[in-house]
Amino acid sequence: MDSALNSACFSQIDVRKDNHKEIKTGDSSTILFVLSGKVLVSCVECNHKMFLSDGMLFLPPGTKFNLLAIETSVAVKCEMTKNSISQINQWLALSSENNDEYEKKCLTLPIKYSLKCFLEFFHQSYSLSGFNFSELNEWKQNGLILVLKNSYSMNELAAFFSPILGKNMDFKEFVYANYKSVKNLQEFADLAKCSLSVFCREFKKNFGESAYQWMLERKSQFVLQDIISTSIPFQELADRYQFSSQAHFTKFCKQRYNQTPKDLRSNSKTFTSSLLH
Repeated sequence: MDSALNSACFSQIDVRKDNHKEIKTGDSSTILFVLSGKVLVSCVECNHKMFLSDGMLFLPPGTKFNLLAIETSVAVKCEMTKNSISQINQWLALSSENNDEYEKKCLTLPIKYSLKCFLEFFHQSYSLSGFNFSELNEWKQNGLILVLKNSYSMNELAAFFSPILGKNMDFKEFVYANYKSVKNLQEFADLAKCSLSVFCREFKKNFGESAYQWMLERKSQFVLQDIISTSIPFQELADRYQFSSQAHFTKFCKQRYNQTPKDLRSNSKTFTSSLLH
């Protein structure tokens, strides 16, 4: 059995009203299912905030996202194994539709009745004794894939899983697993053990845009996330993201978001406060 299947793949997340919860996807692609309540989700990959109630959200490896409970909520996080993603990729390869336009979006799907029944079985079973859930991982993931196939159209699933689908799934997984640890494209190419030109060509083929633009967008999103969801001083953020000065950092934010870092943080707090009152 794949060793990746030996770790827990389903875990419950409870968030009381007005509370925050930070979730990290680590090295695994993750699906977040909100079974009850309502949460406001903000994440780097989305580059915006969205409400989620009785819905599911897919996020690729290496992603951090925050949940703000508008109502007391129960969610389930499913960490997908590489074997499961491979099965989904092979099945969706049969689709003739071109879903490249979904690449840059953070897509959600409603939780249909059959899927909710499947998830609630595990939610209720956590309190039962005698279950060795680690030994059931392969069955759970195969069951999830079967329910998804029978509950949603091929185009819906192709769009939902588009961030990790493509001609070279291993390359995409490599990019998502390592992009936060490299400083520039040359370092990325070196890590991939290929020339810069080969790396950029493979990147363009799999992601539909240049590696430079993709990395710049991710940097912008991480900058925005840290501005609006932390109280880290702006000078410290400027140093973290290798800006030459705080003035350069401020100029970058005004160019990308038409606001200074101070205004971005202040407006975000005002928006969040308005949701809770």
